[in-house]
Amino acid sequence: MALVGASVLAGVGLVVVPGASAAPQPEAGTVLRTTDITDRPDSKVAGAGRVIAMTYLSENPDGDLIPVRGTVLIPSKAPRPGGWRLMGYAHGTAGLGDQCTVTDRMGHEGRYDDWLGPWLKDGYVITATEYAGIGGPGVHAYLDGEVAGKNVLDSVRAARTVVAQQGGTASPAYITSGASQGGHASLWSASLADDYAPELRNVGGVVNSPPVNIADYFQLLRPGVPPVAVPDYVTYFSYVMAGLKVARPELDVDSYLTPLGRKVVEDAKTFCYPNQGRATRGMNVGQLIARPFDQGPLIPALREATGVPTSGFGAPMLVQQGTLDPVSFAPLTTQFVNEMRTDGADVDFREAQAGHGLGAWAETEALQWSNAQQWPGR
Repeated sequence: MALVGASVLAGVGLVVVPGASAAPQPEAGTVLRTTDITDRPDSKVAGAGRVIAMTYLSENPDGDLIPVRGTVLIPSKAPRPGGWRLMGYAHGTAGLGDQCTVTDRMGHEGRYDDWLGPWLKDGYVITATEYAGIGGPGVHAYLDGEVAGKNVLDSVRAARTVVAQQGGTASPAYITSGASQGGHASLWSASLADDYAPELRNVGGVVNSPPVNIADYFQLLRPGVPPVAVPDYVTYFSYVMAGLKVARPELDVDSYLTPLGRKVVEDAKTFCYPNQGRATRGMNVGQLIARPFDQGPLIPALREATGVPTSGFGAPMLVQQGTLDPVSFAPLTTQFVNEMRTDGADVDFREAQAGHGLGAWAETEALQWSNAQQWPGR
């Protein structure tokens, strides 16, 4: 694992003195800088007493430590004995570009008040990470789960430092939570937790509408198929392809795309979700494909880059899924959960007649489920 950039070393105040031993290299989860943004417009979620923007070190697809952004929301409520509980939050798809950050604007129009507010009011510190490449060096490798999972875990490490800097104490026990892309990241962080962050204690993982086994239906794509113009599908497709180009640069992704497809995927590197949806209105995925995806190395590479382990979960998992989900298909989630259970995972699987966005009620259920787990001192 390498550390990238002299500016990062300067950011943590490391100095190499001639003739002396080199200072120890900073580790994943090291906090580089913090800014109190409590009083900024759009920063505060209901129940938060203080909101701290942070930059910390975590991995990119090359295994290098780079600066990654995130936000720590500290509750107004006093901590439990032993410190505040921690929830590592992984946000859903917003885009790949540097301007597509989410965590520094979570208070906008109260959009997270019903979702994350109850966690804060119950005494959880929420550490919400961006993903490597969003608002920092490089390009975000969309759905590279191992990278996103490590980003979530390193944000938990960093959040404990931030809370201590603010005069508080956060427990080493934590839970992860996320929906859509964030559900994918939460699965990965839970599977990596015991080996990657053994000094912490993973109490459980919450997963909503996860994109699992996506290579199973991407392998059906070919020129002209599908022919239906759905902007969300084109946007999702473009992000997956752009992310694959970052995660597997040796793969000639462009050879599978038409000239229009190459442009759309290039735009995906900078256009946030709403803008990419507007830019692709009237297009269909079939227009973007030059040759069948099941030919050559693309699908194996996609499966490797975006797949999720079905084993290694050392804590219970709650998986919530809408049966009418048009993006993360319910049968694929059911198949994945069955594979997890076969491999020994403790999974509480709950389905509801809903689409991709499950609604705030899912977070209420998740909080109740979290509080029923085996937290220290409970």
